[in-house]
Amino acid sequence: MKYLSTVALVTLSIVICISLLLSLLAVFGLIECVPFIDKSNLGLLPGISISCGGMIAVLAFFRDRSHQSADRQRKSDEVYLKIANDAFNEVYNLLKDRNNDRIIWVRASRLLLKTTSLKNKLITDDVKSSFTISEEQLRGELYRVLSYKKSGKKNPQPLPPQFFYGIEDWDSEKSLDNAALKSGSNMVVSRVIIDENIPDPSQKTLAIRSVIAIFDFLKFPEDYDDPLEAVQEWNDNWEDSNGIVQGAKRFVHHTKRYFVINGKLVDKMANKSLK
Repeated sequence: MKYLSTVALVTLSIVICISLLLSLLAVFGLIECVPFIDKSNLGLLPGISISCGGMIAVLAFFRDRSHQSADRQRKSDEVYLKIANDAFNEVYNLLKDRNNDRIIWVRASRLLLKTTSLKNKLITDDVKSSFTISEEQLRGELYRVLSYKKSGKKNPQPLPPQFFYGIEDWDSEKSLDNAALKSGSNMVVSRVIIDENIPDPSQKTLAIRSVIAIFDFLKFPEDYDDPLEAVQEWNDNWEDSNGIVQGAKRFVHHTKRYFVINGKLVDKMANKSLK
């Protein structure tokens, strides 16, 4: 639409210029120099110029309105993006210490759900892309936070189920049943007196929906467009490599040729049926 509007404005401007030029030639008696012009139609030139001028004014008006609307939409989208980035930072700050506090997880999950829903309000493409990048950044940070280094394990491990019962010794408690018992509500019987508040029962177990909301966010969407799929694999010889890329090229060559099975290194070239 924007392209067609520009083409129409240019075309009408050319028509006006030609009409004005022919009118000037007629005024100075030079119209005879233009043999292909029907002299009887020269009286139409002012009307054509005025009509084209009016159409240009109308098109310019609507184009300016379109530009103003786009500018307003962009500013609105940028406000939503700023709100989302601040909210994503708050979600990370709530969970970055790997706590298993029920109230904090409820706050974080509610804020996360409300923030991700802002994406549906965005219209501007590059602002949408910025929002997606912010989502991916938070997803990576939360993935790191919601994993932990277990003794004897080199790679980060998923949080154990005991963690979600909200107990303090989740990393040492072996029994899930015991974790459930420890997190049980501590109901107490007390007299109702004016001098003291009735103690609230403590509930440690994380709210199920808050856990689901946060871990669902960690999963990449089904329609995720992975930029790594567009990366071309190296097919040149590692012997020709030099500089900083040497180690990486040797690794790529080695892992494409060999794989480990049952503790033994297998050459794919020697076992083509296993490729």
